[in-house]
Amino acid sequence: MTVMRMVSAPNSTILLIPFAVALLLCFPGCSRIHPSQKEVLTIWSAPTGLEEQSFKKLCARFEREHPQITIKHMGGLTQEKLESAIVAGCPPDLAYIYNIVGIAPMAANGALVSLDSYFQRSGLHEKDFLPGAIAQMRFRGNLYAMPTTRDSRALYYNRTRFKEAGLDPAHPPQTLEELVEYAKRMTHTGSDGNLTSLGMFLPADAAVLFAIFGGGIWDDHRQALTINRTENVEALKWLVDLADAQGGFRAVSAFAAGFGSDTSSQNPLATGKVGMKIDGEYEAMHIEKFAPETDYALAELPHPQSRPDLKNIAWMDGDFIAIPSGSKHPYLGWEFIRWMQMPSQQSEYAVSMSNLPTILSIRHAPEFSGGSKSKRALGFVLNHIASESPNPRFLPTLPVIQVFENALRNTIDKALYHDLTPAEALNQLQAKMEKELQLY
Repeated sequence: MTVMRMVSAPNSTILLIPFAVALLLCFPGCSRIHPSQKEVLTIWSAPTGLEEQSFKKLCARFEREHPQITIKHMGGLTQEKLESAIVAGCPPDLAYIYNIVGIAPMAANGALVSLDSYFQRSGLHEKDFLPGAIAQMRFRGNLYAMPTTRDSRALYYNRTRFKEAGLDPAHPPQTLEELVEYAKRMTHTGSDGNLTSLGMFLPADAAVLFAIFGGGIWDDHRQALTINRTENVEALKWLVDLADAQGGFRAVSAFAAGFGSDTSSQNPLATGKVGMKIDGEYEAMHIEKFAPETDYALAELPHPQSRPDLKNIAWMDGDFIAIPSGSKHPYLGWEFIRWMQMPSQQSEYAVSMSNLPTILSIRHAPEFSGGSKSKRALGFVLNHIASESPNPRFLPTLPVIQVFENALRNTIDKALYHDLTPAEALNQLQAKMEKELQLY
């Protein structure tokens, strides 16, 4: 197993609200452009704070390279705000939204412009992007969005906790069975019987676990949901066993309720309250910023002992940018999208966001492999996992995916609390989601 050591030297649908109310929710950029003015490209984006500053810097560069275009920008965009503006008839020309799960519901409701003709004439090719980057932007065969940056996952672990438990920090767990054993050795309770440290933070996204076990929720060939398939049941059973091995879900939840934020000096991996966790490449930036002395490392995601073919799964997701229906300047919007995929822009923006770039051509650039601890971690996830994995996986683009994600959390809890067996819980969710899918 390849290890990256980091030692210090870091259900949504279109809102059917009354038109008058929707008008009140419109934002800057809803007015028409006067013919005598330079062309104005209105962009609403999700980032706020420092991340918004990075995006505004990118917008300023676009303006310098396109002097005939002025960008009118607003940050803090959510899917709900965008949907309200579309209903009101005053959407932006471009919308940049966190989390790809919004693509299918909006596309299914006619809220996004198809980008197929633009993409075909652009000179861009799907093979030049990270695995899944373009496929995840499609709904029912049509392209409705483009990636802004990409994310993947790695196993983070606290090297100090490994040493204290008598584990070799140069040899993280390679299989899920080993991970449970490591977690047991790093889990401790106090004299009152309550947990004082946790070996492995319970993965929050069960869909990632489904992929690690070779499962998934959709059969593209049959066009059918597969939530209760055998591999998914095994994944959920493993998660229940992991929780039980660390004192049970109630004890683990009570202990985790006292954790500090990842974006603080009380990051649980940094403080040692957690020995291992699955997280994205951006977690390294959090550690470097708030707990730079942490002795930690990254490794590929472990696989089931019986499935060596699933070694080094790459779970892929990210954010997207799209042209909303009703955009006044879709051609300008596409020019910004196309421009954003170019190597120089991707290098600048992905590094500033501590995310993966969308394109493969710059994966070995020094910006992603040298310098600070977080940049080296970024390079490890990019080059060893996201680009080289023989097993790239991602959520399918389904109109019910947001409903599924919300319902999945309740389903997992039922299994973790032993209210239902893993098979019963997933059978229940399968039936629920089949009914939801019939609406589309």
